[in-house]
Amino acid sequence: MKVFIIDAFTDQAFKGNPAGVCLVEKEISTATMQAIASELNLSETAFLRRSETSDTDYSIQYFTPTVAIDFCGHATLAAAKLVLHHLNKPFVNFTTFHNLKVHAGSEGENIKMKFPLYDAIDYTPNKELYEAFGIDNPIATKFAKELDMLIIEVSDKTTLESITPDFAKAIQSSDVIKEVVVTAKSEDADYDFYSRCFCPWIGINEDPVTGASHSVLAKYWSQILGKTEMRAYQTSKRGGFMQLKICSNTELEVISNAKIIVEGKLNID
Repeated sequence: MKVFIIDAFTDQAFKGNPAGVCLVEKEISTATMQAIASELNLSETAFLRRSETSDTDYSIQYFTPTVAIDFCGHATLAAAKLVLHHLNKPFVNFTTFHNLKVHAGSEGENIKMKFPLYDAIDYTPNKELYEAFGIDNPIATKFAKELDMLIIEVSDKTTLESITPDFAKAIQSSDVIKEVVVTAKSEDADYDFYSRCFCPWIGINEDPVTGASHSVLAKYWSQILGKTEMRAYQTSKRGGFMQLKICSNTELEVISNAKIIVEGKLNID
């Protein structure tokens, strides 16, 4: 099986968010995919299988080192980079295990994808969760049920970057939330907003750059800023960027890039 490691949401090696991408030629079990994801030990690994009727249609499944997940933005971008710029296809259509359709095409050197766009509702978590993240006075707290994701807005980028979570306490504080995204409005000209993403509930303490979180953040910040086109930066240690455009109430266009850094063969027989 061909396997790749691809840094997503960046145009530089060793930045952005690394994902494993495996090209599956024959059916393999869920247990085997989970074992491969655990072996690669990246935040997510995507498994692609080409359709028998089209060389631009692929099924895609996502695994963290510990569990299967419904959707992963950075692994989708990594998979698109592979199909578009390594296999040289003009476009690609992915279908997830839960029948979500994702389209991607080239935008110059970058990649343009269509992601789903999700609403978030007001939500008040227990005080233990706020304590776990060291957050005293959030501006707003929202919950996106589709992704079991909590969005917490804080006052500024400095506050955002100073967060040092107690991950064990965070896990104990909720059995509903699977991901906490802390975000702040930008005060500079480079970006419209910043964020960090924490997922200890699924085995990832801090995700370097998270495409799926922007399926919620885009609508959240659009309503605050009065914009449908925005630039976002995730301020993890590795860091990563993306351009966002709200196309409709349910669809988000994401433009970014990715860099293939490892290509190899996985021996599983």
